[in-house]
Amino acid sequence: MAMNRTGARGGAAHRGWALFAILCMTFMEVLDGTIVNVALPTMQAELGVEATEVQLVASAFLVITCAFLLVFGRLGDIVGKVRVFQIGVILFTVGSGLCALSSTLPVLVIARGVQALGVACSLANNQGIITELFAESRGRALGLVATFTALGAMAGPTVGGMLVSMFPWESIFVINIPIGIISFVIGLIALPNRRPTEKRALDVSGMLLIIPSILLVFVAITLMETAAGPFEFGLLAVGLVLLALFVAVERRVPEPLVRLEVFRNVSFDIDLVAMVLVFLGLSGVTIIMPFYLQSALGLDPGVAGLVMACYPLVNATIGTLSGALSDKIGCIKPTIAGQAVFSAGLFGLSCLALDTPITAIVPMLMFTSLGSAMFQSPNNSLIMGHAAPEMLGFVGSLGNLMRYLGQSLGITISTGVLYGSMSAEAGYRVTSFVEGRPELFMHGLATVFHLLSALVLIALACSLVRTLVIDRRRA
Repeated sequence: MAMNRTGARGGAAHRGWALFAILCMTFMEVLDGTIVNVALPTMQAELGVEATEVQLVASAFLVITCAFLLVFGRLGDIVGKVRVFQIGVILFTVGSGLCALSSTLPVLVIARGVQALGVACSLANNQGIITELFAESRGRALGLVATFTALGAMAGPTVGGMLVSMFPWESIFVINIPIGIISFVIGLIALPNRRPTEKRALDVSGMLLIIPSILLVFVAITLMETAAGPFEFGLLAVGLVLLALFVAVERRVPEPLVRLEVFRNVSFDIDLVAMVLVFLGLSGVTIIMPFYLQSALGLDPGVAGLVMACYPLVNATIGTLSGALSDKIGCIKPTIAGQAVFSAGLFGLSCLALDTPITAIVPMLMFTSLGSAMFQSPNNSLIMGHAAPEMLGFVGSLGNLMRYLGQSLGITISTGVLYGSMSAEAGYRVTSFVEGRPELFMHGLATVFHLLSALVLIALACSLVRTLVIDRRRA
């Protein structure tokens, strides 16, 4: 009996270190993304490039990550999720070193591409590894991932600002290297590489179609943040055609990259749609609110940053609690409650005015963040719960891809609706905040948050239909 207890404690400790390795990588990836955004003006000045060109440092990273997620998720199912995850840690760490050594923009963008491949490897497999290791406490473990994601987002602007003000911009990449080494070494010791029992081949034809398809779709969505002309829609159309060809090919190959039968599960589809719509709303908050605080209210950027910090702070606090709660009462109730609170919070933000005090803005943001935090971990757990053991890598990568899709759509739709609404109200084309006419911005803000609230309500309605109709019929 004593030996069993000792073995259980040892196993728990081993799993704890394994989770720590995954959390290190998660924190590092999110921290890196937010730090880079802070450092872009400094990079632009020192590299001697235009503002539109230096944006490639951020946009190329996002697009490449998304393009390779599904492939690396499936590769994890074939050769072992831990092996692909560890390769991702190596690539990201090496890419960080290359970024620090870059002296020109093209070299820096290529180095960011190496980083992005590393992020795709690790993100595609982290949830699958957690699901295998923490079958009985999956929600709590995924909640910790959400917490560290929020902590990385919260720490990024502060750490980035300090580093850029005290050291060369290369320092924002140097700090990744020791964290990456620590994550890799701990993972080497603690992460169990469970190889699949059956040998499977990688669907090369599907891979050659899905990578350019996702690449073109995300490039089009990114470009539409500033313009939506024939070129952007052409890229989107080509990407969707390639996606259609991919589906046709996958139906015929014996070992498909994506098992399309997983999408016949309507509950699974609804969980994915809910994730896209919630992250679309969350992205809208993070892109619109800083303009409201700084341009409309005239707050100092430092003060605005402190106000916005309350959003990831709530996510970091509630994420783990929501995940642990879902292990006890199930995932459906927290996801439905989270969507309801989030939608109400977005509607509340639509009522902001030019004279709304900070003492009211902060609680409103925290309430909105509460909704998204209640939703995320249980929804991730729901999605992973649909996966068969041999598909954990693919389903985990698909969930992360849907999160990125929601974030990208959120930026494009929110900015498009904001300036479109402002233009309609002004009677002429508006592409930025109009000095002396803050009421135009407030009109656009209200329109954006009304739309986002409605979209989350649609997600809530779908989730209710799934729970009250579809799942009951199956039961």
